[in-house]
Amino acid sequence: MLVGLVLGLGWYAGYAYYFKERGESLRIKENQLEALEQKNRRSRSLAARRDDLNERMKMYERQLLIFEEFIPQSEEVPELLDAISREAALTGVELARIRPRAATAGEGFYARQTWELSVMGDYHDIGRYLARIASLPRIIKPTNISLVPAARSRATRFMDAPLEVSLVIETFVVGALPDTAAAAG
Repeated sequence: MLVGLVLGLGWYAGYAYYFKERGESLRIKENQLEALEQKNRRSRSLAARRDDLNERMKMYERQLLIFEEFIPQSEEVPELLDAISREAALTGVELARIRPRAATAGEGFYARQTWELSVMGDYHDIGRYLARIASLPRIIKPTNISLVPAARSRATRFMDAPLEVSLVIETFVVGALPDTAAAAG
């Protein structure tokens, strides 16, 4: 019986000091493993999201490059004004006035350039003219359009029902605005 008691105490001591400590160590290691696996899952989802964001960023960059092809450079503005004048001659309207307004800073590298235009012509000719300048290879947006009957003059003598259209055209120009200090000097 004494041998059984010694064996029982030996087993209990081994269990209490050896197996129990190993069990606790094993539970701690399992918890650490679970935490690491959770971090890995989170990292994998972030990596997948990063790849998705990189693809979207590349797509936006391609779209921006395409969009910038339609925005005139600052040195292309005179050519753009010539094209607007040419369209007036092609559609049979009389370009009465073209007056630039001050450029305003846009977002980033763009400046908003606006011009006041006044054209005279027949209703359908004016409609064709507006459609053609809005369809130029560079982005031009006609705004603030006002339409009134034109007074009879030399320019309108061959028109059936002449109209005068005043409008503002806007475009965004790539390039920085001149410095106000440099412009003032």
